[in-house]
Amino acid sequence: MIIKDIGDALKAALSKDVAMPIYVRETSFTYPIKDAIWDNWFPFAYVAFQKLNCAMRVQSFAAIGTGSGADAIGACYTFDQLKTIVITDIDERVVPVAQENVKRYAATVDVVALAGALCAPLRENSTKVDLIYENLPNIPNAEDIIHGFRQSSFYGPGSFRVQNQEAKSYLLESHLATLIEARESLSKQGKVICSIGGRVPHQILHRIVETAGYTFNELVTGFKVQTEPEEVLPGYSAAEKNGVIFDFYKYDDASRFLDSHGIKKPYLLNAERLKKLLFPFRITAHEALKLYRSDQNHRIGHVIHMIEATKKE
Repeated sequence: MIIKDIGDALKAALSKDVAMPIYVRETSFTYPIKDAIWDNWFPFAYVAFQKLNCAMRVQSFAAIGTGSGADAIGACYTFDQLKTIVITDIDERVVPVAQENVKRYAATVDVVALAGALCAPLRENSTKVDLIYENLPNIPNAEDIIHGFRQSSFYGPGSFRVQNQEAKSYLLESHLATLIEARESLSKQGKVICSIGGRVPHQILHRIVETAGYTFNELVTGFKVQTEPEEVLPGYSAAEKNGVIFDFYKYDDASRFLDSHGIKKPYLLNAERLKKLLFPFRITAHEALKLYRSDQNHRIGHVIHMIEATKKE
């Protein structure tokens, strides 16, 4: 058993005092929380939550693929009118751990924990919520890629019956499938936050969201190190074919450049501006994998998006 404190992450993302520590229990089945705040995904989600809290009334929230529940804990601290949190994960071993973690910091909120894929647990329990947050794996499970690695970044081939070649080619099937399923689990004015690594052309993300019947809005775009490169990079490299190229970056060079331009926080620019600044440091997945394997001190970076998808009538 491992205990991590995410209080600093909440404080940094929300720019307000938070009673600390905020402990999260991990097991060998939950995705590990990184020690450096902005190496994680969930602080970027907290920034997105804060923006939405100023714009909409969120009384019910669902975290799809919650892992340890760190995302849902952030929702507890962010949404002023929250009454219900639903946490789900496909791994039944993870769900009680997440429930324990979230309940510790959700004294006035009803916490519902369900096991299942994508939005199926919501649908099966006839649950509708105001906001769904999803952060799902992108890479299809392939034995030659993932042998010996954790499964956190992977899904089984054929898991998502989405007839969209662009989504499949750019490893966005899980996000499109979630958006499609989420429509019947959202309240009338419901929204989805898609947490997606910005390794693909930005216009493709627009098309995926619109295809699923939503309007697209960029909430947060940031820059972070690629964690678990030994697991993730081979999958992206294998998918670079038939003209498909992914965007990675020489992380340390890019970070020094952003720093020299006074960009101290990794989420203050829009996607177009950030990618333009990062372009001189851009490398493909093939190049990133080769660089990392030549010297594991070469850190690889990628853009991260928190996308607000609003259901169309």
